[in-house]
Amino acid sequence: MKSTVQKILAVLVVVLLVAEIIHASKLNQKDSVTLAEKRPLLIWYTDPDIQEYMQQSAEAAAAQYGVQVETELVSEVDYIENISERSVAETMTGPDLYVLGSSQMEKAALAGLTDQLDDKQMADTYSEKAVHAVTYAGKVMAYPFYVETSVLLYNRYYADEAPATIDAILDYSENYEASEVTAKVENMFEWNVADVIENYMFLGGYTDLGGEDGDDKSQVSMDVDKAVECMMYYQSLNSFFALDADTITSDEIIQNFIDGKTVFAIANASMIGKLDEAIANGEIPEYPTERTVTDENGEEQTEELNFDPFYAAAPLPDLTNDLETGGLSVTNAIAVNPYSVNRDAAAAIARYLTEKNVGSLYEMTSKIPACQSLAEAPTPAWDAVCEAYDKAAEVPKIMELSDMWLHLEATMADIWRGEDAATQMQAFSDLMTERLN
Repeated sequence: MKSTVQKILAVLVVVLLVAEIIHASKLNQKDSVTLAEKRPLLIWYTDPDIQEYMQQSAEAAAAQYGVQVETELVSEVDYIENISERSVAETMTGPDLYVLGSSQMEKAALAGLTDQLDDKQMADTYSEKAVHAVTYAGKVMAYPFYVETSVLLYNRYYADEAPATIDAILDYSENYEASEVTAKVENMFEWNVADVIENYMFLGGYTDLGGEDGDDKSQVSMDVDKAVECMMYYQSLNSFFALDADTITSDEIIQNFIDGKTVFAIANASMIGKLDEAIANGEIPEYPTERTVTDENGEEQTEELNFDPFYAAAPLPDLTNDLETGGLSVTNAIAVNPYSVNRDAAAAIARYLTEKNVGSLYEMTSKIPACQSLAEAPTPAWDAVCEAYDKAAEVPKIMELSDMWLHLEATMADIWRGEDAATQMQAFSDLMTERLN
């Protein structure tokens, strides 16, 4: 005769098995959507880097919801105009949903190509910053998909922590002593001085790009005096780091970091992706396993070295203790086309692509998901990227500023090469004011 304990254990086993079966059933259960008109749901996007991801995600979404989902890579030239033209034609042949950048939000909204979303759970899935990035005229218009911003990387074999300022990096450089551990080092600090998104950090602490939603013309401003101070500091770095704006590339910068040649670097999402891929493929050089350090009593001690991963990331440093920085971010989102006859189904697919299925996005594309409720961090730099993104200013949605970045890039290139910072920044500020008036 079974003991009471055995009977209890038998019941518990049965309960656990039933619970596991129910859980597995829920995982495999398909969601359902209702089509007002039986036709494939079409998604447009312009970035070829996400083509494989979009195709595989469309197949997964189709299986999950029992509807046909098609994707189409289209030209970014006149993108919003083409969506509008195809949508208002006698026979609607435009996309049911489409990927767009936050800077295109005003154009899409004014063309009648966005709907206000009624998604009360968005705050549980995305950061407050991401929600503002897809908000126009006080209305949430799209589902945040993936983000772009910059962080500071540092080699943990060379530096114990991230500097709080670029001044601290200069101090590190002045006190640097070569050793067996640092034998590979050729560069103290690198960033792409030809890339306006990375360079923007030198101005970002003293500009406002349209308020927290990036759509308010009355809140576009620049503290010119502070901007000039920042640009003079920026220009002075040319003599320290001698970065050639005519030849430098992001690929070169991240490869130098991967090879152990660089101590500190500013990196964007695609650069971090290359870094993590190199680690996964075993393409990282070997480092010494120990080093000799001097303790407080002046005695030498042997310290073991084993950093995995070999790098760490942090939000952007300030320039000095008195001059702040401010990063820039771009949020790509998925919008539902209000001209679609299957808007509810399209919304379900948009949520699926940006939330439920986004876990493989970084691995496949090196794009950083906007969704911050992932099961696991996609990269060791995840926490730093999320913090940097939330602190960064989003590119404005204001159409009059659409070519502002070309002018700013040229302005900062001239300053880097030695042009007068005050003259250049005043001219840029005047141009920005002229565009808005």
